[in-house]
Amino acid sequence: MKPKHIDPGAPEVTIPEYPGKYYEAMVPATLDLAERARLAVNGLTETLDPDNGYELYWIVDLLAKKPSMYHTIDDHVQAKFFQALPLVRTASGSMQNMDIEQGQMQAYLDMQGEDGLIYIPLKGRPWGLPAAPNPWVGLDFMPGGEHWCSLVMSGRVLGAFCIYALKDPQGSWKDAANKLVEGIKKVTIVEDDIAYLFLNCTEPGKKVEKPKERPVGFRAGANGWVAQGLIQCYRALGNRDALETGEKMMRYIMRDSGYFGDNGEFNKEFPGESDFIHFHAHTNQIMDALEVVQATGNEELLHYAVNGYKYAVSQGEPLLGFFPEWLNYKGGSYGVGPCSSEICEVADMIAAAVKLSLLGHDKWDDVDRWTRNQFAECQLTNISWLTDGHIELTDRDMAPLPGAGCSGPEYGTADRVLERAIGSFSGWPSANDFVQGRGWSIMHCCTGNATRTIYYVWENIITFNDGELKVNLLMNRASKWADIDSHIPYSGRVDIKVKQDVSLKVRIAEWVRPEDVKCMVNGKDIDIIMDGRYIQAGNVSKGDEVVVTFPIYERTETVIVEKQKYTIILRGNDVVAIDPPGINGPLYQRGHYRTGDTLWKKVVRFVPDEEIKWC
Repeated sequence: MKPKHIDPGAPEVTIPEYPGKYYEAMVPATLDLAERARLAVNGLTETLDPDNGYELYWIVDLLAKKPSMYHTIDDHVQAKFFQALPLVRTASGSMQNMDIEQGQMQAYLDMQGEDGLIYIPLKGRPWGLPAAPNPWVGLDFMPGGEHWCSLVMSGRVLGAFCIYALKDPQGSWKDAANKLVEGIKKVTIVEDDIAYLFLNCTEPGKKVEKPKERPVGFRAGANGWVAQGLIQCYRALGNRDALETGEKMMRYIMRDSGYFGDNGEFNKEFPGESDFIHFHAHTNQIMDALEVVQATGNEELLHYAVNGYKYAVSQGEPLLGFFPEWLNYKGGSYGVGPCSSEICEVADMIAAAVKLSLLGHDKWDDVDRWTRNQFAECQLTNISWLTDGHIELTDRDMAPLPGAGCSGPEYGTADRVLERAIGSFSGWPSANDFVQGRGWSIMHCCTGNATRTIYYVWENIITFNDGELKVNLLMNRASKWADIDSHIPYSGRVDIKVKQDVSLKVRIAEWVRPEDVKCMVNGKDIDIIMDGRYIQAGNVSKGDEVVVTFPIYERTETVIVEKQKYTIILRGNDVVAIDPPGINGPLYQRGHYRTGDTLWKKVVRFVPDEEIKWC
């Protein structure tokens, strides 16, 4: 039974276009975020359920004897998929499952009510509600009708509406975005220079009343998800009402709610009820505050964001980019053992580092380290480790389709689950394993967050402004200005094939000594002039080839992750080996990088006609 949407008469959407140029190239077999974006398209579309209104299967169990994925109340995080999909298509040019993208787009328009809010259907979705209100999914009360609105996720939906409005200015998307802003404003309480939602969910016809007390903890932080969408709507479409409301929300969260300490410390999710502190729930606020700073230059919010970022770094392992899912973890529903990571917060930290760098606070080395290591390693790029017979798969209590949340096994599928999950991201990795222990493998909130961050990093490997091209990250990248071929970490070499006349600067990573750098243009050495960490290659012309070289070496480090000791070998910023090794999708199996001889691969590169400025 297909779900009954609140507005089945919404305008019919057309399949979006992603115009650009495709061409074959031989490139170094090193990290290629365009290729990762192509895989992400698979993970963002194959895990939707066309028989149920293109709804997401939120949980994936790769380690079951019959790998399975199934619906739960948490399916509403699909809003993250909705926003990420057009971005990773722009980076990769992948046209896989365009009909599924169209179906998802139509579903979200059909879910927009007369008041502008996005309503999730309940009829025909027996997994759609838990047994009782659950603040983690934004349910402050149990809806009594046929639809409910996850206000927390409306910010991601709003961002997606804005992206499609940029791609299709004549379509329905700008009107839908502005209508959603109006809906959000009506459920927002404004007090002087702050604002917050009256609840984190609602349903059609529910009266908006000022709560007796302002929201605190997680209930306050949830406002940031909405604020980010509002600020994105201003940056994309110029909606000043969205800007004003979003800025006031972030001022409340970061300054007044007590969710952060004076020095950026993360405070409890439910004060007086539990000691748990959720990492991603806080890092999301740091990123959202920086969204405001990008739009307004708000120095107060920049101060709070910088302090929060510094604190977050201190609570993780900055060489690997491992950040724990919880602080104050004492064991919980995921089983015994140390706390796992959650790729949501890894993605947030990378995105925040990119935004800080764009704002003049150079964190490119953080972006480089974390992207190359925990982030890249925790995307499912192959499934051979699940099918080669070396690990013993698990009998679950509810096999073959174990339940999660409020759902039972009848609300899942075992159809081609492994293939459909390729491109997704681990939900609960350790420092050396894709899956910590024998538990669940993927929660797709992580996939939605991480796939958007793929675009954030891909977009800003290079930046072009007023004739100046900056190469900020030494990673593979095709663009209309230049193509970058990175040999790192095989060797310290980056080749830049210039496609337009530009003034070129190339940033050198933290592990390289400036005096060891050499730069050639068309085979001729040039004098090295440094501007901070950037080489000034000067004016270069279409057809020029620029080669930057420097020594690369290995070093061994000991790191402590969740009270566990690991020995890692790094080559540049890339971890190329870890001991002890993992078992369930072991990470850092990178011996091929240690030979010093570049391996090559033939790829189809894609350069979009227009990039979406989104980070």
